[in-house]
Amino acid sequence: MTVDMSATLHTGRAIFGPSQPQHSSPIVEDDLHANGRHFRTLDGIMLDTSDAMCGELIFTVFAAVAEFPRQQIVKGTRECLDAARSRGRVGGCPRALTSEQIADARILLGAGQTRTAVAAKLCVSRWTLGRALDTASR
Repeated sequence: MTVDMSATLHTGRAIFGPSQPQHSSPIVEDDLHANGRHFRTLDGIMLDTSDAMCGELIFTVFAAVAEFPRQQIVKGTRECLDAARSRGRVGGCPRALTSEQIADARILLGAGQTRTAVAAKLCVSRWTLGRALDTASR
């Protein structure tokens, strides 16, 4: 949730926020740069963001630190998926039709039955049958 603090802040006032950098955002940075506003953590550390270069550096570091845990989660997820794949586990839903059912469907379609009738016999939708036939032919 983004809160517009520019209406509530006056020149010379400071925003008090948590000391964790992931709670900062570029929108707040732009608001802070205007009119000499500052960012102060609850620990009492005051960061002068009124200077364009220092303010940009501070918030760039905040963004990088906030991005790091996300990258670690993505990396861990990919490693787990790769490990599962190497053990023969594949994610996603199981296939609706086996290769034997697809072969039977091709025989029925070749005999002149409609896709709707064949799909009904296999207890799948017409679209599922069509996708299975397209995927199997590749």
